[in-house]
Amino acid sequence: MKKITPYILAYLIVATCTAIYPYVYRQFFMPSMIEKMPTGSIAIVMNPGMSHDDLVAKLQQVGLSEAQGQKYPIVRPAPVLTAVFHIAYHYAFDAVVFAAFAGLVILFQRRDHVA
Repeated sequence: MKKITPYILAYLIVATCTAIYPYVYRQFFMPSMIEKMPTGSIAIVMNPGMSHDDLVAKLQQVGLSEAQGQKYPIVRPAPVLTAVFHIAYHYAFDAVVFAAFAGLVILFQRRDHVA
């Protein structure tokens, strides 16, 4: 049991941190859409090829008035770049998690040998 204890402790610490990480990341690093949009606003995702007249016609078909455009439109990166970034981020995150696990195991093993 003494040999497996460092692995169990390291796993519990790393698993807890990876479970908490998404909530902390969203809280501090991702702005909320709800806070930035005025009350009563509707977000519309447009086809880049759609003209303003087509948009107004479609809004009137569903009973909405003409949209008041934003001063600064939201520009999102191309889907391929987003996918590449997501994969790179995933691998980097996994590397940090595995390094933390290995470091904690080594730390706990050394602590047990010293004591």
